[in-house]
Amino acid sequence: MSVARFPFWRVVPGERSGEFVLPVMPPATAGPDGAPHIMGGAALGAIIDAMQLDSELPLLWAQVQFLGATQHAEELAISCEQCGGGQSVAQYAASASVNGRPTHRASGALGYREPNEQTLFAQMPDVVGPDDATPVEISHSAPGSLPDQFEYRVCLYDEARGIQGVWTRSRAEFPVDAGWLAIISDLFLGAHPASRGGSSLDAMFRFIQGAEPGWVLSMTEFAAFDRGVVHGSARHFSEDGRLLAISSQTGVLPRIPRAS
Repeated sequence: MSVARFPFWRVVPGERSGEFVLPVMPPATAGPDGAPHIMGGAALGAIIDAMQLDSELPLLWAQVQFLGATQHAEELAISCEQCGGGQSVAQYAASASVNGRPTHRASGALGYREPNEQTLFAQMPDVVGPDDATPVEISHSAPGSLPDQFEYRVCLYDEARGIQGVWTRSRAEFPVDAGWLAIISDLFLGAHPASRGGSSLDAMFRFIQGAEPGWVLSMTEFAAFDRGVVHGSARHFSEDGRLLAISSQTGVLPRIPRAS
């Protein structure tokens, strides 16, 4: 098992203003040995990093459409620009490409208003903690890829209702920031046997707050399978019960579901 010690979704500035590059390392990829692709959550994390660097503001929300394949990519080129906003919030548009071929289209908002007292309406459900949850090894990706970067423990599973609760933790003890939570949110299709091996069409990510390194509880709820796709959403909580982020996705179901 190979664990990255540097956040593998961090970008570096490109040659022009608003341009950034993600050097694609194995931890940012998924897929079998010999056919790696950039994990959608890692791409979203890189786009979020680019928008935050360009704006010098914290993320509020971001969404991405997955346009094309990223197999064997060595770099992900990201371009972002402010396209609206006001005194407190900047609205952004972004795109990403591999060797000049468009692979992602994204948008987001960054910033904040005057401080006010935080109110968290969403409450963490009553589930067993990570120490009592069931460890699961994800074995269908190459060694050193994204599944090696986190621990994964299932605490609730109801296939009939389309609900899963899973605890995850960075093996490298990365802080639980917007980028890491975006990566966790892309585990969505693994929450049901009928969707495993599918591909994401889009991802929506709403960032509430970060947390210190540690366990994150992701509660995924599928809403529907229809016309060969799955729709659903998830809420992500810190171990002490604070809401950290909200996410949602639409994904294409696999023609042949992957075995559990």
